[in-house]
Amino acid sequence: MEKKFEMTYTKQEAIEILKNIMEEHNVSRLLVVRGKKSYKECGGSEVVEKLFETHNMEIRDFYDFSANPKKEDVDKGVELIKQYQPDAILAIGGGSVIDMAKLCRYYSGKREIPLIAMPTTAGTGAEVTRFAVCYKDGVKQSIEDDAIQANYAVLVPELTMKNGTYLTACTGFDALAQAIEAYWNIYAGDVSDAFAMKAIEMLFSTLPAMEGDLEWRSRMLLGAYYAGMAINMTHTTAPHALSYVLTSKYKYPHGHAVALTFPYFFEKNVHCAEKEYADADYAEYNAKMHKLLNVLGWKLNEDLFARMKDYIEKIGLGYDPTRPFESEVVEKGVNLLRAQNNPVQLDEQVIKEAVASITK
Repeated sequence: MEKKFEMTYTKQEAIEILKNIMEEHNVSRLLVVRGKKSYKECGGSEVVEKLFETHNMEIRDFYDFSANPKKEDVDKGVELIKQYQPDAILAIGGGSVIDMAKLCRYYSGKREIPLIAMPTTAGTGAEVTRFAVCYKDGVKQSIEDDAIQANYAVLVPELTMKNGTYLTACTGFDALAQAIEAYWNIYAGDVSDAFAMKAIEMLFSTLPAMEGDLEWRSRMLLGAYYAGMAINMTHTTAPHALSYVLTSKYKYPHGHAVALTFPYFFEKNVHCAEKEYADADYAEYNAKMHKLLNVLGWKLNEDLFARMKDYIEKIGLGYDPTRPFESEVVEKGVNLLRAQNNPVQLDEQVIKEAVASITK
C-alpha cells in the first residue's frame, strides 16, 4: 500500500485530509488508538468528533494500555482488531501510542488495513519509521519490518501546542539526537544524510528557544519528521544504546535518557581517530564531522563535551541527582545491537567512560 505523509497547520485542515482518506478507503468502521487524558487535552478528540460529523462511520477507541506499551497490551489490541474488523486505524498520540497502533495491526495479521499516524509530540519519528517498541517480561523489545510503518502520517503542529516545557525538551532532543546519530552513522548514505541535515538545521537552534507558538511548533514537528526519515534508513547509535535501562529501571523519559550520555559520545565520535573508525572511508567521515560542527556553529578545537553538556542543561535535561542510578546496571544494560552503527565501536572501557560522564 502506498505511503503518504502530509504536513498541515490546523486541526480543520487535518479533518479534511482524514475525510479524504476515509472516502478513499470506504471506511465505515474506524479504530482510534489514543492516549488517555492527552487525547482531549491536545485537541485530538475534537478532530475525531468533527470527522465523525462529516463522515458516516462507526468509531471505537482503544486506550487501555501502559505509557510504555507491554506485550499483553498489544495482545488486547490485536483481539480488538480481530473482533471489530476496522476498515482503518487512526493513531493519535506520542510515540508509544503510535507504536501500539503499529504493533496491534502488525500482529493481528490485518496488515492491509490503512494506518494513519497523527503525532502529538515532536520527537520520536514513530509516524514514519518501520520500528516499534514494547516490553515483554520487563525487557524492551524492538521490532522492525516494513509492514509496521504507517501508511499515512498527518502532521498537525496545533496538536502539540499544549505540551509542557519538559516534555517538549525530551521529545525535541530525542529528534535532534536521532538526526545527529543518523548523520555520523556508519550506514549513513546520501539520502539519510540529506534528511538528517535538514533535521539538524531545523532543530538545533529552534529547540532552546522554547517559544511555543504555532510557527515554532511547526518547525519542531517537521524537524522531528525529517529525523524519523533519517533513522528509518540508518537506525540509531551509542547514545540510544545506553538509554534503555535509564528509562526502564530509573524512569528517565526516553529523550532525557538519551541526553545523559550524548555529550560524551558527541565528543568521542566527532574526534574519532582513523584507527578507531569502524567503517572504511575515514576521510569522508572526517569531512562530515567538520560540516556538522560548522552547522552547529562550533569549532573542532573547543571542548565539545562541555558545549553539548551546556546545551543539554539549558533545555533542562541534565543529570538529576534525585534520580540516581547504579553504574554497573546501566553498563550491563547496553543494547549492543543499537551500538553497532556507532563510528567508534563500544568496548568495556568506552561504556564505563560514557556512564561515568553522566554525573560529571
